[in-house]
Amino acid sequence: MKKFILLLFLLIPFLGKSQDIEQFLLAGTEDASKLTENYVNPVSKGFMYGLNNGWYTTARTHKKFGFDITLVANLAKVPSKDEVFTFVDSDYKNLSYVSGSKEIQTFMGGDNNTILNAKIATDGGDFKLTDFTMPDGIGDDLPMNAVPSATLQVGLGIPVIEADLKIRYLPKVGTSDLETGMFGIGIQKSFSKLLKIDKTPFDVSALVAYTNLTAEYDIQAESGLDGSGQLMEFSTNAYTIQAIASVNLKLIEFYGAVGFNTAKMDVDIKGSYDLEYTLEGSGMTVTETITNPVSVEFDASGVRATIGTRLNLGFFKIFADYTMQEYNTITGGLAFSFR
Repeated sequence: MKKFILLLFLLIPFLGKSQDIEQFLLAGTEDASKLTENYVNPVSKGFMYGLNNGWYTTARTHKKFGFDITLVANLAKVPSKDEVFTFVDSDYKNLSYVSGSKEIQTFMGGDNNTILNAKIATDGGDFKLTDFTMPDGIGDDLPMNAVPSATLQVGLGIPVIEADLKIRYLPKVGTSDLETGMFGIGIQKSFSKLLKIDKTPFDVSALVAYTNLTAEYDIQAESGLDGSGQLMEFSTNAYTIQAIASVNLKLIEFYGAVGFNTAKMDVDIKGSYDLEYTLEGSGMTVTETITNPVSVEFDASGVRATIGTRLNLGFFKIFADYTMQEYNTITGGLAFSFR
């Protein structure tokens, strides 16, 4: 069950890097948050853009109490500019560049050779020192260097208002070290009758949709740092509004849409962490404990345009589309639809 949940919501790469990201804590809470934000920004944005995809495969809405069950998979392509970020010493209070490239590969980039030094002042006026190497990215291990995501949703035709109610739902379930839950709701309203095209192959509708995904990952057992209550929390809210048009040629259907996305993801590293440093000039090892060290927020928003096609094999549908947005996204999947 755990592997299914992780695959469904793209937490595999994010959670698999938790130990690597932990070493950022050596830079102190402020610098650790900044470094985490720069490093994981592209995977966060790609995930948010993917979460707003896959709500429809046609502009047609169901007849009274018609329904569909749809499995959606997305690949959000990371732009080359977001595969790296430049390390600027003045952006950080405690961190400085030691060696390697100042063009650091992000989570969705390639291998890194950058070594950074953390130098933190003590209350006594001395300095605590340590070095660490930036972790490699995983971009080379993913198809098209794109952020994958997936979801399962159900659509139901609502009588009178000629609209489909769409639901994405996963109760908060998991294992001893991971809990994740999801809720999404959308309304797709048909305007074909109003436009007097309901007797033609053409359809027009509008969609408004919202998705919330939360996850809590207990990293204590695999942590490279001593401490207690160590976990990572994720909370994502995604909104989209779109105008949709389609043409139904029976066996095959074509659809397109224009609209706007907005989304926000909060990532928090909580618990206590014991950090080891060398005291400058003495060679002595000192330990400091920090609590709830990282809280970062990611945003993604902008206009979007989608073009796609669907193969209609009775109640069984196969679909694919391409969305042009900041992170261009390929979406595909299967649906069982009963009109």
